[in-house]
Amino acid sequence: MKVFDKKKLAKVIRVITVPPLLIIVLLILLYNFRADIFNSPWELLWLLLLLGVVPVLAYPLQLLLPGWKAKGREGQRKLAFIMSIAGYTAAMAVGYGMHVSNDLQLICNTYFISVVLLAILNKLLHVRASGHACSMTGPLVFLIYYIGWIYLPISLIVAAAVIWSSLYLKRHTVKDLILGILVCLAAFACSVGIYYI
Repeated sequence: MKVFDKKKLAKVIRVITVPPLLIIVLLILLYNFRADIFNSPWELLWLLLLLGVVPVLAYPLQLLLPGWKAKGREGQRKLAFIMSIAGYTAAMAVGYGMHVSNDLQLICNTYFISVVLLAILNKLLHVRASGHACSMTGPLVFLIYYIGWIYLPISLIVAAAVIWSSLYLKRHTVKDLILGILVCLAAFACSVGIYYI
């Protein structure tokens, strides 16, 4: 009898670090520790909806849409990417429309730019970059940026766990993961440049 099952652990890590869940955790932490960047609770709610809930809708939608259901796991991934594009684009647009703080708009813009860069790399240039690594990097960077370096150790632990699980389950190569992380960092740098340079 196995006491420790690496494969199960790797799968659990992948599930609990899905992009929407990490975004939801990030937003709740920011609302608790940096409420000053929110003008109202409504901003938290629509960000949770557009950045967190909309991408997750891909999973029940795939079961309801016959064309997508037949495509299995690959169809699920493609639909999740489409729903992420929709949610992130809407979040950026709503942010501008509601005149949210530069800090919240920075988050919205970073997610939008990252999904555009991922689409360019993966779909147009056929260079595989990990969306999971990209979306895992965002919340970790924002926690450090907005709350402080106290989150660096836990961020490094989470990043290491995601990288290990992805490699162990053979979902991505080291190159895929590095490119995904770099995409997020590039999107973050672009967003910071828009507001603060």
